[in-house]
Amino acid sequence: MVLDTLFPAALCQNLTVPLGNFGNATISANDVDSASFDNCSFQLSVNQTSFTCQDTGAHVLTLTVTDQANNVSTCTATVTVVDTTRPAVTCLSPTFYLDQN
Repeated sequence: MVLDTLFPAALCQNLTVPLGNFGNATISANDVDSASFDNCSFQLSVNQTSFTCQDTGAHVLTLTVTDQANNVSTCTATVTVVDTTRPAVTCLSPTFYLDQN
């Protein structure tokens, strides 16, 4: 029987995410992964993947690397959510009614 007792190496990178036209952004674990590795296959997960206008600013997220033997390592990455979409302004043409004076 072969036992895998080696923990994966979790390597993170920071990320800046612009919100889309509707005020939403989505990331995946791969976006904050910076070449994590293990001697066996592994899976990545991150604790937050969706952001809205209320989330603008910096967020510290945790990337979790889990290998086939359930050895787990984590690292943190700062994800900065920015709103780069200019507001759209629509002006109405005013209608004026003048009396005789």
